[in-house]
Amino acid sequence: MNKNFFNIIDYGSSKIRFACFDNNQNITFSNSIEVYTNNNFQNQFEAVNEIIKKAEKKFSYHVEDIILILDSVEIFIIDISLTKNIGRSSKINKLYESLILEINQITQSYYGEYYLSQIIMDRCIIDNEQVFEEFPKDKTIIKNIKVDFKLICFPKKFIKKIRDGFIKNNLNITNIFCSSYAKSQSYVKKLGKNKIFFLDIGLRRSSIILFENKKFKFIETIPIGGIHITQDISKILKISEVDSEKLKKSFNKTDTEFSYKNNTSEDRLITQEIINKNISLDLLKKVILYRVQEIIDLTFKKLKVSSHKTIIEDAELFLIGEGSKLFNNNSFYLNDRFAFKSINFYSDTDVQICKCGLENKISNYELPKIINKKQGIFEKFFNFFDK
Repeated sequence: MNKNFFNIIDYGSSKIRFACFDNNQNITFSNSIEVYTNNNFQNQFEAVNEIIKKAEKKFSYHVEDIILILDSVEIFIIDISLTKNIGRSSKINKLYESLILEINQITQSYYGEYYLSQIIMDRCIIDNEQVFEEFPKDKTIIKNIKVDFKLICFPKKFIKKIRDGFIKNNLNITNIFCSSYAKSQSYVKKLGKNKIFFLDIGLRRSSIILFENKKFKFIETIPIGGIHITQDISKILKISEVDSEKLKKSFNKTDTEFSYKNNTSEDRLITQEIINKNISLDLLKKVILYRVQEIIDLTFKKLKVSSHKTIIEDAELFLIGEGSKLFNNNSFYLNDRFAFKSINFYSDTDVQICKCGLENKISNYELPKIINKKQGIFEKFFNFFDK
């Protein structure tokens, strides 16, 4: 194991990305393999094994520790607020560490079926008057501290399957982060916008993430993604899913108009598959358009029934993820019921995506080690309410 490098894997459903960075965050090696997901992750594990072998051949040492970024349709967000009253002045670092330990204890006791991926500080109030949006490292607390957190969690069963697969390949996962959050957190800093929605379209899920004044507000997920566009094409045009995927991806590098009106006279995309199978190009585009419209509508519809009072006014929408490449150069005339200030495609590379995981690792507050000790019912009760 070489401690001078960071090994990042983006564990996607349609692509496995790997990148190795040195201590100065310079890229030293990268590779990616397209995969087709299945229920037991076998294709992904085989891709991981192949990439790691290539990396080890290049570096001549065993790759062991991995920082993993991934997504799941079953992502779970917990909003929690903790308060500590103190009898004497104290530095914030020590108190903050005790709050982190308490969060871990609460999640273990009350959300035991979930794996706590990361803890995000939302707001900190010191001595009932000083409000901080970022962690105030050097502050001294006189009376009390109140901190609002957002916790990103995954089902433990889901994480265990993945960990077991990595262990079989002699790989140790040191951190697991949500890729939609890691990417959008990195991109929002580069974009410098006040209010941004990111719509991350994956293979089997789509996630909507809101940042306001560069602060993470929430993430919601629906079980619909790029594979459902492919399946629609296959069903309606009566062709195989393999051919449907090829047709869909053929639009990734075109300048095509997708609208609810017929405009085949303006179409320029004529592929051999379309000619051989006598496919209506206009019908193909309509199938894609309607499913894309559904993905956007359903993700934002979910926000309306959530506990968040979302204000879309003056917000900009950025589309990210493998499934959003359809928006790269093409023009989509959607029914915009949300009146976004603008709708944009954010282009990134495999290395950039992996680097988002590294940036998240560096900026993430290291969680103190937890001593797993069984508690009696009264101890749990008082620990929970001693805030």
